[in-house]
Amino acid sequence: MTAQTTQRYLGCISGTSVDGLDIALIEIDPDNRISIGSAGTTDFPPALQETLLALGQPGADDLDLLGRSDAALGAFIGHALVQFMDAHDIDPSSITAIGSHGQTVRHRPPEPAHDYGFTSQIGDPNYIAEITGLTTVADFRRRDMAAGGQGAPLVPPFHQVLFGNTEQPTVVLNIGGISNISILGETPRGFDTGPGNGLMDAWCALHTGDNYDQDGRWSKTGNVDQHLLRALLTDTYLALPPPKSTGREYFNLNWLTPHLEQTNAGPADIQATLVAFTAACTADAVARWAPDTQALVVCGGGRLNAALMQALTERCDANVVSSEACGVGGDDIEAALFGWLAHQRLQGLIGNEPAVTGARHGTVLGAVYPA
Repeated sequence: MTAQTTQRYLGCISGTSVDGLDIALIEIDPDNRISIGSAGTTDFPPALQETLLALGQPGADDLDLLGRSDAALGAFIGHALVQFMDAHDIDPSSITAIGSHGQTVRHRPPEPAHDYGFTSQIGDPNYIAEITGLTTVADFRRRDMAAGGQGAPLVPPFHQVLFGNTEQPTVVLNIGGISNISILGETPRGFDTGPGNGLMDAWCALHTGDNYDQDGRWSKTGNVDQHLLRALLTDTYLALPPPKSTGREYFNLNWLTPHLEQTNAGPADIQATLVAFTAACTADAVARWAPDTQALVVCGGGRLNAALMQALTERCDANVVSSEACGVGGDDIEAALFGWLAHQRLQGLIGNEPAVTGARHGTVLGAVYPA
């Protein structure tokens, strides 16, 4: 395959919400223009999902369980990709490579108390390459961290590629389990703003048995506890300057529980407050670090929560729109990102943005597992 040929990649990710495997096909033409094609989500088997959620909790340090889950998730991803290609009539021989993020089970950015930070994603790429018969690129975060970076977020340069053709100051907000923003510009900037769907989903599952609050309907039956909201917003992470990143190992129900000792609010009121908290974290971050923003483009699962989108609209001094308004499917972007990063790796091109992650320099990301 020559540099003059349009190349096709499959990208996939299991995000911090742990709600399934997102897969997307991308095409990159000889002029490096990117188009996102077929995309979809494959649900996890309940037992695998339960294990992945457990492994993401601090204190879950069972190495045998980690090893078995690494292999099981790799095999699941491999078979899901084969099924995806079959369902969408994609000839495997047309695919240059797979870019697989895997599932983050621990993300510990560098901090003064420790010499090194680390990040751990499972979903053994050896199984993916073996099952699909396709070259697989994985382990995208650790080289950035070795270069002094946070290892996250990685998406701002890709957001720049997708949404950067605009004259108005624009921020792209991705709401997964954790929320992150990309401040578009000649050199994109970005960071994790705090919780996305993660706290809301966990609280909803605890009190309703549902994995998430469909369209924010349950939260709409409650009222925001303003005292609790103010207390949540005093968290030290929110005041840190970028570069910064976080995860479910920080913002989880164990983090929330001590705050609840100071309120008599009911479960629906807590859910409404968590919606307001997610929106406030984002609005405050945009106001502080991108005050000229005129458009806030929202992607990820959180854009489907009407209550959250309304809260963002009320709190942000910008036009809040879903990524679909810009012609890009909001569920497809993160998966497509890892297809793009696989391309960057195979072409020997830089994948990180030091202005985002804080790395000492740009570097090629990912390890290659040949077909």
